[in-house]
Amino acid sequence: MSLGSKLNELRTKKGESLQQVADSIGITKTHIWELEKGKSSNPSAELLKKIADFYKVTIDYLVDSNQSEPGVNDEAMVFYRDLKSLDPKDQEVILNVMKTLRGKGT
Repeated sequence: MSLGSKLNELRTKKGESLQQVADSIGITKTHIWELEKGKSSNPSAELLKKIADFYKVTIDYLVDSNQSEPGVNDEAMVFYRDLKSLDPKDQEVILNVMKTLRGKGT
């Protein structure tokens, strides 16, 4: 699946318009449309990161044409990226919750 197809599918699943995505990412509606239609190639790494963050997927998922949908590892990477962006105290809270939940399974 191409980058454009993935972007269109992700946007449609999220129920967002081209303008809403463009405003959230900080680019023009036309640029998003061009990316979805395959008329714009080689987006910058910075733009791919913004898109991946917006859709909660990995950059690898976006650029790997063999990957048709995000997998478990992609979700884990997005979770890790979000965790790293938290304040250290908040990270500790999340880690403690995870430890508590892991303990319930035994």
